[in-house]
Amino acid sequence: MAMTERLEAAPLPAAPTDLPRFERLLIHLSTRLISLQPDDVDAAIDAAVRSIAETLDIDRCTLQRLHADKVSFTRVSSWTRPGCRPAIVGEHVKVYPWAMAMLNRGESVVFSSTEELPPEAAVDKASFESNGAQSIVAVPLVVAGAVFGSLNFLSMSVRRAWPDALIGRMRLVAEIFGNAIARKHAQQELEQMLAFEQMLAEITATLVSLPSGEVDGAIEAGLERTARFLQMGRAALWTFADRQSMRPTHFWLTEGAPTPIGVGAHNLPWIVRQLSEGNVVRLRQLDELPPEAHLDMTTLRALRTVSMLAVPLRIGGMVVGAFSLATLSADREWSDAFVPRVRLLGEVFATALGRKESEHRLSEAQAEAAQHRERLAHLVRLHTVGEMSAGIAHEINQPLVAIENYALAAHRHAAAIGHPELAKVAELLDKIVAQSSRAGEVMRKLRTMVRRHEFEMKRVALENIVRESLQFAAMEGHLHDVEIHLQLGDGLPDVIADEIQIQQVVVNLVRNASDAMAGLAATAPRRLSIDVGIADELTLFVRVADSGPGFAAGDSDRIFEPFFSTKSAGLGVGLSLCRTIVEAHGGRLTARIGDPGGAVFEFTLPCTDEANG
Repeated sequence: MAMTERLEAAPLPAAPTDLPRFERLLIHLSTRLISLQPDDVDAAIDAAVRSIAETLDIDRCTLQRLHADKVSFTRVSSWTRPGCRPAIVGEHVKVYPWAMAMLNRGESVVFSSTEELPPEAAVDKASFESNGAQSIVAVPLVVAGAVFGSLNFLSMSVRRAWPDALIGRMRLVAEIFGNAIARKHAQQELEQMLAFEQMLAEITATLVSLPSGEVDGAIEAGLERTARFLQMGRAALWTFADRQSMRPTHFWLTEGAPTPIGVGAHNLPWIVRQLSEGNVVRLRQLDELPPEAHLDMTTLRALRTVSMLAVPLRIGGMVVGAFSLATLSADREWSDAFVPRVRLLGEVFATALGRKESEHRLSEAQAEAAQHRERLAHLVRLHTVGEMSAGIAHEINQPLVAIENYALAAHRHAAAIGHPELAKVAELLDKIVAQSSRAGEVMRKLRTMVRRHEFEMKRVALENIVRESLQFAAMEGHLHDVEIHLQLGDGLPDVIADEIQIQQVVVNLVRNASDAMAGLAATAPRRLSIDVGIADELTLFVRVADSGPGFAAGDSDRIFEPFFSTKSAGLGVGLSLCRTIVEAHGGRLTARIGDPGGAVFEFTLPCTDEANG
């Protein structure tokens, strides 16, 4: 006869009814478990589970804890009769949906045969049968009105009936176990909370008293201490550049763990969106992620993440970053009481980092202000020299005129004598007169250039302005052994301009080019080219090109910003003023890198209406 036929024909055996013996065991368990220290509870429960199973002569007794997600269990303790199939770890709602719904409602699951299960328990029936279960009692563990686990009794070799009196005592066992586990966890959480608070206070005290230069190292040390204390594989501090961008600023990893460098909104879009909206992300397992977070799951798996907690960090009411913890080997539940403490620690880190960045910005602002004060002082000195230049030029011009007059008089006197030997003297006197006249002309133009004058737009020849400007700038170029080439186009129309201001632009561009080539090697070519020509029928151009070191590719616009300078002693105002002058004349001043090197500055000016017409 088949085993199933024999079981169906025979009356169902009841569990042993030696209730006094069972009650004595309950009394012993109750008094034993209530007096244990938390570290001794697990071993006592393991022994108790075995004693109960052997007393009731059942094949398996399992105590399991319900996760916070209410969909899966973790085994706390289990005993299986030798020769029987052991319990499956991590039973899930997908495998036992009906039974878990019953337990979550605080109701027991009792059947002597899987055939007694209702139609809605079809999935559970198949799971029980595949697990070899014949008869089962599953009693919920209820503490303070909340279900947090179950105590399961399985008969795998025969079908059994479960008398009501026995089920009542099974519920009493579940209550004893539930209270013991709850007491253990409460005491452990209290001890961990106190230790965590102590660690938090010490980390806070360290970060508050540190100078800004040591904050980064202290944050990394704090992350390591936190991760080791909580047995995490990774702890990270993140910053939000905006609501769509997140990057790690500091992190600690257990040995061999992948680094989160390169992780952000592009590969954690769902998590970044949740955090930026101020939501906590806690995952005991990655399969708790919603379907739309498939990219996040791929990234977390690549980082070997098992469980993860990420809390948004606020400063001044705004989400500025996040603090995350992750396990890399075993899953972890994140209780409601734990999350605020983690958030507080993260905000301690964020505040320290914010203080460091504020101090850094303040230091930069102070340095920039000092630099601006020096530049302004230099401008005042230049202004003072400019105010004095006219007087200086006048004072120098007087002895130059006297020298010229004396030389002319000496020349006339030598000519009157008519002595042949005085012919050479007369020739030298002619040279003195010529040089004195030239020096006087230079001083006259310098006085005209530096003195205050009213803005005067008039028709002028651009090529003449460039020639006169080179008389000033070329002297400095010769000092640096610069080879100057001037190329003027034919038939250039006039422009309407303030002659003095355009002179200032040309002089500034030529002087900058000469200065740029001053530091070149002695054998390097030092060539300065000035071209004046027709850009189109409406405009003329002036192009100044040098063979110097040029400037950075990204600085072609920045070099025109006020106080930007590529020279350590430069003011950074010359090019800015040049662009302002040119634009006031209706033109444009641009810069580009030369070919094969150097810098090229070019400005345009509108032609006169006659030329345009």
